[in-house]
Amino acid sequence: MRPRPLCIDNPEHDRYVRLVQDGEIEEILSNQRTKTITLLSSLSEESARKAYAPGKWTLKEVIGHMTDSERVMSYRMLAIARNESEPLPAMEQHQYVSMANFNKLSWEKLPADIDAVRSNTLSLITTIDDAAWVRSGTVMNSPVSVGIIAYGIAGHELHHLKVIRDKYL
Repeated sequence: MRPRPLCIDNPEHDRYVRLVQDGEIEEILSNQRTKTITLLSSLSEESARKAYAPGKWTLKEVIGHMTDSERVMSYRMLAIARNESEPLPAMEQHQYVSMANFNKLSWEKLPADIDAVRSNTLSLITTIDDAAWVRSGTVMNSPVSVGIIAYGIAGHELHHLKVIRDKYL
């Protein structure tokens, strides 16, 4: 079993890691994948094109953001696990969303993409040994460990699923 990170070493990840229950991270991520895809599969193209308020992202953009964020966080996990010594850059989420044109994609594609990315994240985690799991690197000028990033991925999804349930459904 992967040890849950005991201390939060990056304030940006702290708010997400705290949302994740105790347990095996691979199991948490796998169960989350099933629940998220089930929820998204129940929604229509029409509902996915709507924002809950003016100036807010559409549901398509939220799902696209979740997918891009996991891609970036998985890359960070990979780089740090493989002992990358260079600092890793921030991700400007609004720029990513505005440049992606998620609203032009079919609704069926977006859940398929988030599913594929989660599959890749789970595959990556299986290649990370215990020494790499606790290894730290620099992200956004702060130290962060591989384990924190993995739990951050789960917490980021939990955060957005709560927003989806509270504001979009």
